[in-house]
Amino acid sequence: MSIEGRGPFSFALDTGASTSVVDENVADRVGLERTGERRSVSGVLGTGEVPVARVDQWEVGDIRLDPGEVTVIDLGPPRGGGGIQGLLGSDVLSDFGSITVDYDDGVLTIPAP
Repeated sequence: MSIEGRGPFSFALDTGASTSVVDENVADRVGLERTGERRSVSGVLGTGEVPVARVDQWEVGDIRLDPGEVTVIDLGPPRGGGGIQGLLGSDVLSDFGSITVDYDDGVLTIPAP
């Protein structure tokens, strides 16, 4: 996953998330500007109001995603490398219809929109 031409970043697919998430350290590193809006979220990390940021350019492999808004959350350690740096939620995944995950080969297949 690349954001604003930087990366790669490790994102997980979260079909239960209504909005995509970018870790606050990644958002700061790539210069995502907060919109001033805050959204109420709840999940395994708890419940709270979190800032929203605008993403103009982001890609999964060779697939360019539409510009949009993401919530910015501290996803916690590790800070340096490894770990999940964001979540692709249903706001993005629904644009592609059905996606296929081949767990044995570690391949994600996304049909062309």
